[in-house]
Amino acid sequence: MQIVVGKATPTITWANPAGVPYGTLLSTTQLDATASVAGSFVYSPAAGTEPATGSDTLTVTFTPTDATDYTTATASVQIVVGKATPTITWANPAGVPYGTLLSTTQLDATASVAGSFVYSPAAGTEPATGSDTLTVTFTPTDSTDYTTATASVQIVVGKATPPSPGPTRPAYPTEPCSRPPSWMPPRRLPAASSTAPPRAPSPPPAAIP
Repeated sequence: MQIVVGKATPTITWANPAGVPYGTLLSTTQLDATASVAGSFVYSPAAGTEPATGSDTLTVTFTPTDATDYTTATASVQIVVGKATPTITWANPAGVPYGTLLSTTQLDATASVAGSFVYSPAAGTEPATGSDTLTVTFTPTDSTDYTTATASVQIVVGKATPPSPGPTRPAYPTEPCSRPPSWMPPRRLPAASSTAPPRAPSPPPAAIP
């Protein structure tokens, strides 16, 4: 009587790995299958691969060292790749005096990926005296793999220095007066002309008869 003993199939143990944000490269943290016998593992996708956003399938092929008694085996798991949050870099701007309008000098946030910024309050706004909060909302160009992000900074608005007054002039009197005020220089009358024509002599008295 003959009995045929076939090769055994190794048991692979591999749990679904924890979800990761987009941009994470696969490593032994996710590719950590084990088998019931000695052997080697080949993963697909391989370590160092960046999986796409969403639910991705990871597969392993196990080759036993004892190929006489064991067959190769495969297993698969699922990993969920979520959207990544962009990193916003924005330092508290230098203080400004009251009356300064917000501009790119203060509204100068940057992000780790391409996208657009919306500030509140917007450029051209005159912040109030004191400590003011500036906020930015960043929308990434790649909305499939990245979420929107927000950040805030503080700006100190100090009191402004009033402008220096201009030169003052004496006020003129509003009512007529009989003589000029003390601050007004005396008015000089024009001198008599020395070239005036001579005065005609008076006629002689008439004779009495």
